[in-house]
Amino acid sequence: MKILVAVLIAAACVPQQPAEPAKTAAVAERGCKTDQDCPSGFCDRGVCQAPSGIYGRPCQAAPRGPDGLRDAMLNVCGPYLCVDGRCRSCSSDQECRSELGSPKCYKLEGEPGMRCGDPPAP
Repeated sequence: MKILVAVLIAAACVPQQPAEPAKTAAVAERGCKTDQDCPSGFCDRGVCQAPSGIYGRPCQAAPRGPDGLRDAMLNVCGPYLCVDGRCRSCSSDQECRSELGSPKCYKLEGEPGMRCGDPPAP
């Protein structure tokens, strides 16, 4: 019995990790369906994100040219896609090809979201 009490006391004395970091990570990766679901006012492909530069900027989709692609001269989103009135991440290579004629949807280190283009060589 004394050993059990000693084990319980020792377990109670072990410092517990604060719940704050896990809570913060959960908020940063908060799921969403609309921009209004996010504290930042920007939902990118189901995850709340912070707008940055052209990423998250309001936009109007450029018209399609004769080739079916968006007019690059009128595209205000750069490597992002104008979806639901905001510059958002791409979701697939096919989406990049059909919208902008770009070969890939990829993550560029140090930049927000997923973008269309030709990734830099490793």
